[in-house]
This record gives sequence, C-alpha cells and structure tokens, in this order.
Amino acid sequence: MSAGRFHLIALTLVVGALCLGWDTRTFAAEAEWIWASGTTAEQAIPHGETCWFRKSLNLRHRGEAIVEVAADDAYEVHVNGRKVGEGESYRQMQEFDISDYIEPGRNVVAVEVQNTRGNTAALVARVSIRPETGEKWFTFSSDRTWKTNLQEVPLWNTAAYNDGAWLPASTFGPLGETAPWDREPSVEVEVAKENSERFQIQRGFGVQRLINDDQVGSVIAMAFDEFGHVLLSQEGGPLLIVTDRDDDGVPEDVQTYCDKVESIQGILPLNGEVFVTADGPDGSALYRLIDKDRNGELETVKTIVKFSGSGGEHGPHGLRLGPDGMIYVSVGSYVKPIGKTGSGETLKDIYEGDLLPRYEDPGGHGRGVKAPGGTIIRTDIEGKVIERIAGGLRNAYDLAFHPEGNLFVHDADMEADVETPWYRPTALVDVTEAGEFGWRTGWAKWPEYYIDRLPNVLDTGRGSPTGIECYEHHMFPVRYHNSLFMADWSEGRILNVRLKPNGSGFQADSEVFLKGQPLNVTDLAVGPDGALYFCTGGRGTAGGVYRVVYQGKIPEAMKQLGSGIAAAVRQPQLDAAWSRQRIAAIRRELGSDWDQQLAGVAYSDENPPSYRIRAMNLMQMYGPVPSDDLLIELSKAESELVRRRAAIQLGLNPSARAKDRLNDMLSDSDLRVRRAVCEAMLRSNQIPSDPQPLIDLLAHEDRVLSYVARQVLQRIPAAKWKETVILHKDTRTALVGMLALVAADTNKATGLLVLKRTSNMMKEFLSDKDFVDTLRLCQVTLHRCNIKAGEVQWLSKQIADEFPAGDSRMNHELIRLASYLQAESLVPRAMEYLESDAPELDRVLTAMCLQRIDRQWSARERFALLKFYEGIAGRDSEGSLPMYMVGVTRDFARHLSEDDIQAILDEGSRWRNSALGALFQLKRPIDEATAEKLRTLDDELTNEAKVDDVHRRLRTGIIAMLASAPDDASAAHLRKIWRTEPQRRAVVAMALAQNPDGENWDYLVRSLNVLDGPAANEVVTRLRSVPIATDDPMALRSLVLMGLRAEKEGTTFESVEQLLEHWTGMQRPEGVKQSMAPWQRWYAKTFPDRPAAELPREDESKWDFEQLISHLEGDEGQGGDALAGAEVYARAQCANCHRAGNQGTVIGPDLTSVARRFTRREILESVLYPSHVVSDQYASKKVLTLDGEVYVGMVSKAGGDLQIRDSNNNVTTLAESEVDLIQPSRSSIMPSGLLDELSLQDITDLMAYLNDARRVEIATRPK
Repeated sequence: MSAGRFHLIALTLVVGALCLGWDTRTFAAEAEWIWASGTTAEQAIPHGETCWFRKSLNLRHRGEAIVEVAADDAYEVHVNGRKVGEGESYRQMQEFDISDYIEPGRNVVAVEVQNTRGNTAALVARVSIRPETGEKWFTFSSDRTWKTNLQEVPLWNTAAYNDGAWLPASTFGPLGETAPWDREPSVEVEVAKENSERFQIQRGFGVQRLINDDQVGSVIAMAFDEFGHVLLSQEGGPLLIVTDRDDDGVPEDVQTYCDKVESIQGILPLNGEVFVTADGPDGSALYRLIDKDRNGELETVKTIVKFSGSGGEHGPHGLRLGPDGMIYVSVGSYVKPIGKTGSGETLKDIYEGDLLPRYEDPGGHGRGVKAPGGTIIRTDIEGKVIERIAGGLRNAYDLAFHPEGNLFVHDADMEADVETPWYRPTALVDVTEAGEFGWRTGWAKWPEYYIDRLPNVLDTGRGSPTGIECYEHHMFPVRYHNSLFMADWSEGRILNVRLKPNGSGFQADSEVFLKGQPLNVTDLAVGPDGALYFCTGGRGTAGGVYRVVYQGKIPEAMKQLGSGIAAAVRQPQLDAAWSRQRIAAIRRELGSDWDQQLAGVAYSDENPPSYRIRAMNLMQMYGPVPSDDLLIELSKAESELVRRRAAIQLGLNPSARAKDRLNDMLSDSDLRVRRAVCEAMLRSNQIPSDPQPLIDLLAHEDRVLSYVARQVLQRIPAAKWKETVILHKDTRTALVGMLALVAADTNKATGLLVLKRTSNMMKEFLSDKDFVDTLRLCQVTLHRCNIKAGEVQWLSKQIADEFPAGDSRMNHELIRLASYLQAESLVPRAMEYLESDAPELDRVLTAMCLQRIDRQWSARERFALLKFYEGIAGRDSEGSLPMYMVGVTRDFARHLSEDDIQAILDEGSRWRNSALGALFQLKRPIDEATAEKLRTLDDELTNEAKVDDVHRRLRTGIIAMLASAPDDASAAHLRKIWRTEPQRRAVVAMALAQNPDGENWDYLVRSLNVLDGPAANEVVTRLRSVPIATDDPMALRSLVLMGLRAEKEGTTFESVEQLLEHWTGMQRPEGVKQSMAPWQRWYAKTFPDRPAAELPREDESKWDFEQLISHLEGDEGQGGDALAGAEVYARAQCANCHRAGNQGTVIGPDLTSVARRFTRREILESVLYPSHVVSDQYASKKVLTLDGEVYVGMVSKAGGDLQIRDSNNNVTTLAESEVDLIQPSRSSIMPSGLLDELSLQDITDLMAYLNDARRVEIATRPK
C-alpha cells in the first residue's frame, strides 16, 4: 500500500462565498398532551379518575411499528386487544415494539390512564409505522383524532369495538412546551434557551435551542464545515447550511446547500467539499458534493461508492475521516458496497456459524441477509478501493475515533428480539481489524460469549443508537476529555461514556449526560467553541438544533494553544473540518519548517505521549510520511502509547524493515502494543513466517488480543502449525488454535481430527468457560468443514449425556449440537426439562431445537410439545417470540399423525397456533369431512373478538385449504367471505381462482377492480383457462385499467393482454410494440357510452389518490370521528343525493352499508373520481331539445315528461315532444372536487362515518 494514497487533507485553505437559496417545507406536528373530551389543562382532575383512549389505524401491509408513551400517571398500552406494556411516568416516553401485534386491515392502539397522584392527568403518545413495502416511516401523534371515554366498556381495546360514540380528545399543547408536564406554568417557552424542566442534564451544564422545527424540520445528521458553519440533513430533503450572519455566536440563517441528493445519513466536510451517504443519482451511495463555481451551492455530485440492496434506515450511515486519511463508513445490514477490494481489507473470514435451519424474524426484518450483515468499510476520496474491516453488526448509525486510534460504534439491538433467548442488546464495541461481532438474522445471532467473536465494551440497555462523538476539546471539564457522547433516539437521552485502559482495549462506565422530554436526538457534533451540539428529528418528528455548554470556569491555561507547531499539535477535535482547516493554515505559515518541527515533536521523549501521537497523526495526514528510521526508533520508546502508534504506522507504510520490526514487537510487554502489532500485520499483510509467537498469544485471557492473534495465525500456511495446536497441552491454546485451523483449512479430514481432539478434551476436566468454548468449537467445525451428523455418531451420545447442565450457556449450546447430531437419547431428559423450573428462555430454546430431532415421537411427547408451543404463541409479549412459535409449530407438525391433526382442528379456536401448523400437513385436495371442519372453525374465528397475527394467518390458511376442497359447500363458504368481508376479497379471489369456472367465474370477474400484484396475475391467468368470455363493459374496463397500471409501473402486463385476447378475439398485430394504448382505443370504440378506460388524471383532484388511500388504509386515517363525519357528510352536500343512516335522500346509491359492500379503496375512488366508475343505474344522459338547449344529468320519466337531475341536484322538467335527441354521457351526475374543500381530518371523519353510519344512526336516534 503506497503512503500517498492516504493523503486526503488539502494543503491549501478552503475559500468560498455563500449565495444560497431558501428552502421551505411542511413537517408533521409534534405529539400533544391529551385527556378526556371537554377538559382543559387548568382543570383539576379528581384523584383516581381513569380515561380510556383509542387510536384506530387501517394498514394495507404489515410492517415495523413502535408506540411511544408517557402519561400522568399510571398507564397500560394495548394493541388489538393485547396488552403490550405499562408505565407511570410523564418525564420519559417509553417505547414498545408492536410490530407483531399489528396486521393488515383495521388496528387499534388503546391506552388506559389513571390519575394516581395530584390533580393533573394527561397522555402523550406517538405511533410510528414503516410498511414492509417501503422505507418511509409514518408517524401518528396524540391529538384530537384520538377517541376518549371516561367509562370502561367491554372490548374497548379491540379493533372490533365500534367507538363511534366516543368523543374526541381535548388537547393541552405540544410535547416539550406544555405546562405543567414539560415546564413550570409560570415560565414561558423560550426560543434561545430551553427550560431546564424539559432537559435533565449533569450539574454545571446548560442547553440552548438554536434552530427550531419551523426552520429546518426533521433533521437526521449534522456536521461542522471548515468555517464552523452547521451542515444539516433534512429528513427526506436536501443538505442545509446554517450560518451565523450577525456573528453573535448563534447560527440562525438556514439555506439549502445541495438539493441534488436527499435523506443524507452521514456528512463529512473535507477539503472544501462535502462527502455524504445519501439517495442521489445512483441511488444509495457515498457521494462527493462539489461547489465548482464557488457560488455557495454544491451543484456537482460525484458518485464515490455505490451500494447494492435497499437500505433506507439500514443502509450506509455515518462517515469519519480516519487518522490514516481514509474515509470510514458505517454500513447497515441491508446493503453491500460495490467496488474494487483494496489490499488492506481485513474482514475475510466470513461464515454464518449456525448448524440448524434458520428461523428468520417473523416480521420479515433482515430476511435473506447474509453474513457479515452490517459492516465498517473504508475507502479513499476517489472510491478507487473498498476495504471491509469489521462485520457482524446490525445497524450501527455512526462511528467515532478515539485519540489513541481506537474506532468505536454503538450498535443497535433488534427490538423484536426482546424476551427471546437470542436477544442481542444495544452495545458499544471497540472495532478491530477483521472484527466479527456476531449479528445474524433471525434466531441465529451469536451470543457475546462465543469464542469466535469479539466482546462488547459496554451494554447500554434497550435503545436506538444514533450519533456518537468523541470529545477532544478543552471547554468541558477534564473528566469529559476523550470520553464518548452517544445519542439514543428512542430513550431520549445522550450518554457519556468514560473509557479507561484495560488489557488491550478499554473498560467503560456510562451515565446519562442529558435526558429530555422529548429528546428525539439523531446526531452529535463538537463545535469550534467546544460546545456539544445535537440535532433532533427522525421518522417525521419535530426537528431542531441545540447546544450544550459548560457554565463553569475553564482554566485559561487550557484554552491557550500556543502558536506555530505547538498550536497544530494541541489543536482540539482533529476529526472536525474546522480543526483540520486551522492546522492547514499553520502548515502553510510554517512552510518548510513544518516537516522538521513536526518530526521533532514526535521524536522527543520530553513531549507528552499525546503530543507525540498527534504529531505522528499529522505526519500521516499532512506529510511528511514518517520514515522507517523514525518509526522504528519510536517503536522502542518508553511510552507504550507511542510504541502502539508506531506499530500502527508501520502497518500503514509497509516495508521489509517494518515487517521485521513488527515481528519483534509481538513480544512487547504492553497488551495494547501487541494488539496494534497484530492489526498492523493484518492490514498490511506483513504476516510473519514463524507462527510460534502468535500461538503463544492464543491462550491470553484478553479476548481481543487472542482474537487478533488468531486472525493473523490463520493467514500463515496451516501446515506450519496444524499439528502444534491440535496436540497442544494447554487447553486454551488448543481450543483457539483449532478454531483458527478450521478457518484456514476447511477440509473434512481436518475437521474430524479437531472433533476427535475436542471429544477427548470433554472427557477430562474443563472449566465452565472452556467447556462452553469447546461446544462452540464443535459447532463451528461441523459447519465449516461440512461434516454431517451421520459421520460423527460417536459424538452424538457424548453431547447428549451432558444435557442438562447447570449453566444456561452450556444448555444453549448442548441443545443446538444435540439437535443437529440427532441425539435421540437426550429426548426424555429434555421433555422433563421443559416441565422443570429451569429459566424459561432456556426451556424455550430447548423446545425450539428439540423438534429438529427426527424420531418416533410418542403421543404424549407430541402433545406436550404442542402445549408448550401454544403457551408461548398465545402470550402477550413485547417481542416476536410468539410469532417464532408459529414457524416452530409448523415444522413440528411433520411429526403429527392424521388423528393428531384432526383432533387439533377440532379445537382450533383454542389451539390456533397448533391448528395453523396442522394445516401445513393436510394433503391436498382435502376431503369433505376436513373441509366441513375447517368451515366450522372459520365461522368460530370470524366471531372472535381477539384478532392477532396467528388468527389472521390461520384464517388465510383455511381459505387456502378450502380452495382445494371438492365440495360445493366450501366454494360457497369462500364466496360468502367474498361478499361479507370486502377487505379479504383479494385472498379469497386467489382461492376461488383454483377452480375458476362455474359460480366462481363471476366472482373472479367482479374481483378484477380490486386486485393488484401477485393476486391479480394469478386470477387473470386462471380466467384464461375458462372457455367463457364476458361482455360486461365494466369488467373489460377493469382489465384494461389493470394493464395500464402495470404499464405505468414498468411491470409486465402480458397476462392481461392475453385475457383480453381470449375474451374479445382481438389480437395485437405482429410487429406492433406491446402497449395498452390499442386496447384503450378498442374499448372507446366498442363502448362509446361508457366511461373511458383511462387512469384518473392527477389534476382531477387536489388530493393524490395513492397518498390519500395510504393515509386512510395504512396510517392515522382509521382514527376518524364518525360523529364529526356525519357533520362533514351534510356540509359536503352528500345528503342531497345519498342516504347514509338517517341522513339524506335516495337519489344516488344508499351508503348506509357501503363499507360492507366495497373496499375503502373503491369508495374513495368513486368519491375522488366520480366519472371514473359509473353504474348503469346512475349513468348520466345528454338531452338536446328542439330549441337547441342541452341538459346533462340523470333522466327519468314522469308521465309524459322527462325529468333531468343535474350535478347541482336541480331538476328540469321537459315535455317529451320538446326533446330532439338523447345521448349517453360519460360524466357522472356526482360533481367532482367534492373533497377539494375538505381538510384531511374532514375526509378521515367522513370515511369513519361511512363505515359506521348505521351505528351512528342508532346512537343518535331521538327517543
């Protein structure tokens, strides 16, 4: 690797003018404090008063979902009838993962709050949902759309309950600004300085708000440029720049800096340009933004590194300039970098590491993502090479370098894994070369104790890590110097982590530095003034920029940086652009003296180690590159910190002398030096020829040192050390050495030798740690050397005999191994273990693995396991464990007898999870008796109030099975579901399509207007097999529109065209480009009196149909107020033509039960585009009189006269003798634009009324 490749720092000062344009956007409102309808914030709430809240959501797709809640005082949170959590604090919003509780269709988030202290009471909540079909988050905050009631009623927390009689909540004010919950009533909200009641911060510090939500909206990343200007990434928007125009120390002027990219998650100002990870011209990529014309706007975008995959919140994130001069990128688990691999790539030994078939996350998170998952990569400023240095991360958002050179990331947990045996907590990790941290998808995550991964530095509990910053300034007290500040979005806090040297790395302790209500903190940066800045936003929440300042006195001596080379060496915050700019200015001032003076600082033993280390960093970044002579001399310095840095530099500038010196340094007395040596060897590929010094490090109690030594050993030809490690008398050396061996040599014969050795070791005394590591070594060997269970039967019994042990770690690894090895002798003891008082998660993992053993399970064993699975699947849990049990039960069902299956189906409404598993074992086609049983079960499930994911899947499974039934009763049952449950028509249509003729044919044809995606393709394909053609204009039009939508979206519409040819006998001429345009023309010619087969124009309404349907079906649109909707119904003049409940007249269709006959999509389409779909019964006519007058409207006869009712509901009567001609009209009498004058809330309420019109009529009928 040439040294020149690392020189990224420009040696000239960055200059440029600022001539920027203003950007305005509208952002979602913050959550509001709410209570029962009719109350005010000043009103005293009686002690013990309880209020019940409901927020309805209608979702088109499943997805990731969280709810955040705070309340005054005690509260319980329910989703679709299931309790998900509780709390009793208004000071902190608690987050609950509800992904496994929501389902497509109607959902309800319900909260019960009781005033247990004082005379105030309120709730604040935020529901955030990201559909599985996209990356955008939709946030629904507490406001007046939430329904309230002061009396508990049955089923109040279920989606089935009709809350039409509940009243809208009273709102007291936005979260963060409302007394008495966010501040004292007597204190006004300040713009410049946030009140201390909102923030809880360490003594001596203050928080100032600099920029508010109105100015910047939701902000997801920030950095300072060379001039100290603040760069901000607007969520879903451009890069902003904030300048201090009046030099008062407060940046306030917000302007757009670059609108060529958006959704920027990492910002690195460098050399007058800005590097960002963002969505841009080449999709998700690392971009270089350049202001070529120096007009203050970054108008040129250059792609540096592209990424494959769909990232979103799991794509490329934070950026840092490393002390080696390369750009480091934190990459989420959903994407992979594309480019040439550099010679310094160290993450090479990648494997999945699990033996059993994998259970993926039931919510679909990470499904199909392979090792190494999330990674840390580095690249040069041109993106010529890409080097992966660490993996096994989930989704580390940011990264930070410590002054000593260590790289830290704060990796996220998987919220849905809470309360599972494989939960992997949020953690701070010290990233090494070739680092592996064990994240895998589903249940395959490596626990921290695994010998083949690195340990965490600090577990930080549940949270959503965002920004991380190492504080290297002098404006905070000394105890914060070189400490880490870590932002946690979901917990609303900033942690301070102080690091102390420990072994080859650090030990850490943390404290909450700053906590807010709210504090949706997304990123951190240290400014030129030494203050800690942070920004807020994310997922559509309110944004802003804040500054944390120390209010005490800092000694003047600490502020004095000196001049010349001393100022360069003492310059704070080296990784900040403004700091590098100042150093560049000093270098220019010193000219040719720079080189000698900088080398002198590094060389002199009289200088503090921190100065000498800084000098070596500056030589690497600004030049001159340190010579071999200097580095070798420094590698012998008394200070271990200097020796460590010298070792790192020797890896950056490889040579024969550097290699020899690194070999010698393996015996250094300091652990950190030896670790640095191993990492330098890995990066520079300066691998020693003698393996013994590395073998001597394998057994070291320092896990990190042992790990990196093993990684180096693996790169030495295995023949040189294979026999040594297998036969080594020291247990630890043998264990770690053999782990290296099966990585370097995956030959099956080698694997068998390793297993024989481990088998002998297990027959002797082993410490608990050694025994656990031996079990893991067995797993890795079987996996990497591809050794099947039948090839090591002798190992099977030995493993089985060890179960159960008295240690959870042992039992976890024993059951994994035993299940893979088909250790049948273990089963009786394992069944007893399931009924013991052993830790529940240990028993859960045992039950999940146990069913992988193929044997003749007794009836008692089968039902004991099913009962265990059912108990877990039916519980209310914060995590996804119940849904994992669905997959486990499905797999275990292969062991069920036919009698078992029938017995389970008989009790299917009680044993829903087991019934779902049993369905997978039914042979198709099912017989009539089974079909009758399934129909009965479906009817029972239809009447159940509790509708969860298992319920939904079971009903879908029943529909699929009934599709194969030969009897007419099953087909009739499916058609009944089609008629009575509009929202299930798509899945029922797919079932009916299995037998597309007979009565089913008509239902399939009528389904064409509600189908899309795979369901549409399935039905259309099946209809082609039926030798019947329809001449129904509306069905043909629906088919043409289906093809037009597919053509617009760029997907195939070949099956649509083939069905049109089948039905019409028409064919596209040969050589004519495939298009739906000819079919549009054919339809217009064949049915001139019908609405044209055209997709609605976007300008037909101010509302975007897809966005509006997303709101109504997938977001807060289900939280409408039906009573308010009745008022909107009258105000919008709907009642002039339609009856709904007890309102209106019957001119147009009766809307009382419209929601039972049509999907919400169909209803909205008819209202938004009234002329798009017109029933024959209500079609308009154009009437021409002998006098030349033209009337358009619905025509009816009244004796000898004609009556024409127009779109304004005016009736004109004409004698038939006055009429010259009556022609069909393509326009509907229903006026267009009815929704244009309504607000989004009005539309939400109107749709709620149409859904509940009959209920509202009953509730409001006069006595």
